[in-house]
Amino acid sequence: MKGLVWNCRGIRKTGVSSFLNDLILEHNFHFIFLQETMITYCDDRLLEKIDHRKTYLWKWIPSHGKSGGILTGVNTDFLDVGSFLEGKFMMQLDLWDKTQKKKWNLINVYGAAQEENKDEFLAELVRFCDANNEPVLIGGDFNIIRFASEKNKKMVFMLTLISFMQLLLLMSCWIHTWWVAGLLGLITRSIQL
Repeated sequence: MKGLVWNCRGIRKTGVSSFLNDLILEHNFHFIFLQETMITYCDDRLLEKIDHRKTYLWKWIPSHGKSGGILTGVNTDFLDVGSFLEGKFMMQLDLWDKTQKKKWNLINVYGAAQEENKDEFLAELVRFCDANNEPVLIGGDFNIIRFASEKNKKMVFMLTLISFMQLLLLMSCWIHTWWVAGLLGLITRSIQL
């Protein structure tokens, strides 16, 4: 299974849609998670620039001003979407894998950028994970750092990080985690659902 998870920092920026279209044609992803799209409305023209073959089912959550916005695409050649659920910080799609003949769920996350909203984000993440009976793949930009060296500003909020790590351990919600900054390229991981 192949997926693309990318904080695009503005989907309407010059070159982003053609870059995405090229990636889709080259890799034929099963799913696409985009965060920080910075759009309040996603129209058919934009989706056609990204996916001119119309292979993907697209769902989106609008940004709030210049902050946030989520766009999720599911390749309908591989996956059927049974239902979806939108939150303030994430979107879940309940899927049927046509090849594996198995139900599972995807959650695309764009976590709160402001510290005062982190508790609300973590509470929503708990609600989404608790409501799942099927295997779940969660990806996106959580806007939570693990080490002070990952932060571009001097202030680090360790309480949020500790809460996040405790949440993952308590919920047994993680199998693999990884962090990449400043790297443009593909990261491949094999995750058995």
